Amino acid sequence: MSPSPPAAAAGDMGRPTKPVAAGTSPRLRALAVYLRQLKDDTRTTYATLSERTGPPGAPGYRGASTLSQAACGTHLPPLETVLAYARAAGDPGSHSTQRREATALWKAAAIEKARPHLAGRGRRTRQVRTPASLGQELTRLRLRTGRPSYRAIEKATKADGHRVPRSTAHLILIGKVLPGREQLAALLKAFDVSVADAAQWHAVLDRIEDRRRPPEPPRRGRGYACADADPAVQEYLERRERDEEIKRRTGQIHPDETYEDYEERMRERAFQQQSSDIWLYEDYDDPEGDDEPEDEAQRQAWAGEQAAFRAQLKALVEHATPTGHGADHA
Repeated sequence: MSPSPPAAAAGDMGRPTKPVAAGTSPRLRALAVYLRQLKDDTRTTYATLSERTGPPGAPGYRGASTLSQAACGTHLPPLETVLAYARAAGDPGSHSTQRREATALWKAAAIEKARPHLAGRGRRTRQVRTPASLGQELTRLRLRTGRPSYRAIEKATKADGHRVPRSTAHLILIGKVLPGREQLAALLKAFDVSVADAAQWHAVLDRIEDRRRPPEPPRRGRGYACADADPAVQEYLERRERDEEIKRRTGQIHPDETYEDYEERMRERAFQQQSSDIWLYEDYDDPEGDDEPEDEAQRQAWAGEQAAFRAQLKALVEHATPTGHGADHA
């Protein structure tokens, strides 16, 4: 079915939906238009959508302001928020299809956002000699997997048997602390790094630890049992807690948003003010590509579905892309 542009959201206090900004990158625009269309098809409000995500405080709950921000097109929302939005606004009989489409659009937008950061080659592993450079390279690995949120990283590492808290993962990726061996193994697995490549990164960790001298424990192969136990990290976390409290009181952080989510949103806003990306259809990565069926008949049907969805995605983006000055009907 050919997608149509979302109409004004008459149910939201009678105010029309603001158009997606003209400078929004194409794949992020496609995601915002898709979410708006789901909501407009159900003729409901963000307050109602929020109620459908669950009671306040529940793991899947998203506030009305968070859902509204997810569809505004100014920044890339966390995947969990996009999926919660799709569940709340979508047709109950088509949840699996909507989940697949929402995930595909989000991952396309995440890859589009990550592309400028991935320009050029990263360091060779032998050039990584400090916690800061290791954090930068781990960040590149995170970007290559679609930039999962810190909440998703914590969830993935917990499922693998060694939970890395959001705050600890954040400190490791910005180079403030050195991960332990188990923490590094859990993060590499969450970033889809192969066993062979993971061995190289463990060798990097050993080399960095060898370069550390007393009184900077720990020595080779041990690391802190928990990075948050480091006195320097404790001081850093206390400063962050004070900053978070101030920003929550002033309304800069949404009620259901973590401090890490807020920092990601601020970095995204700054990045969008500095650059714009190029839309490349041939670079589209299909998140369902690993599930191709083996049966020939099923494979042909699957290929047909993928072709149809690619055509829908292309039409959605082209329809949403403004053709004139201010002519934005998203």
